Amino acid sequence: MQSLRVLPIIFLLFASLILVNLVPIRAQTTNTDTTGGATGAAGRGVGPAYGFPITITESGTLQSIGVNWADTAAGNVRVALYTPGSNKPASLLVDSGTVPITTIAGWQDVSVSSLPTVSVTPGIYWVAIQISVAKTVYTISASRSYYYLAGGFGPFNPTWSANSNQDTQDQWNMRVTYSTGPPPPPPSDFTISASQTSQTVGASSTASYTLNIQYSSTLSATVSLAVTAGCPTGVTCTVAPNSITGSTSVTLSVPTLLTTPSGTTSVIVTASTAVLSHTVTVQLTVNGPASFPITVHSGATQVVITISWTGTGTAPVTLVGPGGSPTLSESGAAVYDRTSIPTGSSTPTYIHRVTFTLSPSPSSTQTWTVLISIAVPSGYTVTIEVS
Repeated sequence: MQSLRVLPIIFLLFASLILVNLVPIRAQTTNTDTTGGATGAAGRGVGPAYGFPITITESGTLQSIGVNWADTAAGNVRVALYTPGSNKPASLLVDSGTVPITTIAGWQDVSVSSLPTVSVTPGIYWVAIQISVAKTVYTISASRSYYYLAGGFGPFNPTWSANSNQDTQDQWNMRVTYSTGPPPPPPSDFTISASQTSQTVGASSTASYTLNIQYSSTLSATVSLAVTAGCPTGVTCTVAPNSITGSTSVTLSVPTLLTTPSGTTSVIVTASTAVLSHTVTVQLTVNGPASFPITVHSGATQVVITISWTGTGTAPVTLVGPGGSPTLSESGAAVYDRTSIPTGSSTPTYIHRVTFTLSPSPSSTQTWTVLISIAVPSGYTVTIEVS
């Protein structure tokens, strides 16, 4: 008997699940409301901005505002939607901007879906229109249309003119289209941007950029990143990390060589999933090294190069022997850096000193070359000591 009493409960639970699953989910659709049916056609001139009342029957998001042309004259049109005032328009909700008139008779729907979203609810609104050329339009018998002189074809006033007059001619045949129901989910996508889009470095330095990747709320995919164009010859550009699974920042490193030509280049990073792909472009300007010939006497054991400048920047140093050999870089030298900030100033002064050891010492007096890959915002001073 105990098992028989349990059966009705199980049945009720099963029936409840069926009912829940049968609850309809309202899909997003579109609805169109008009100022009324066309009963005639009449010519309208250039100049005024005309406004007409329209009743919206459902809640939704505005997609377009349409007008019913009765001729094929070419020109431009501008449409708008206003809140209702005292038997005339009040405050501007959206202005379509200037759009070419279609050269066929019939409905022309001017899209406003790419403009800031306008949500509508059941009630009275006012559609408004301007034309840059005389047109014949389909009309409706009415005496509720208002217009004001806009001072020529152009943007609609944020507030409908208090000096507007009632138009005793027939009302234009116009309509609004809006989406109803829940909005569609945002697209599964991502964006990529650079925090700093350009840098200047001296030849042999490395430029670093921060790239920001932002996932949409519905994206669940791995994004791979790689430098696809613009990397200087002879080096390897990297993105770290080069694979991500959510919104984050990565670092683009672009090294240069002492021989990298001076100039500006575009470095392109491509970010992609199995179905999506976006790119970001940064600019890299390379300053070729400044060259200073020096005399190195027989038996010299070291060369000390000191560079000083004000502001920010870098100044890597390379010492090159006669005929290009040896070539000594900072990695094998003693490097000293000092930063000084005067009282009351936020601008630092930098001193960068590199001491190269000559081993073996030259057996005769020779001409060597100091190369400085300078990338500083203003002038600099170089001091070279040979001992």
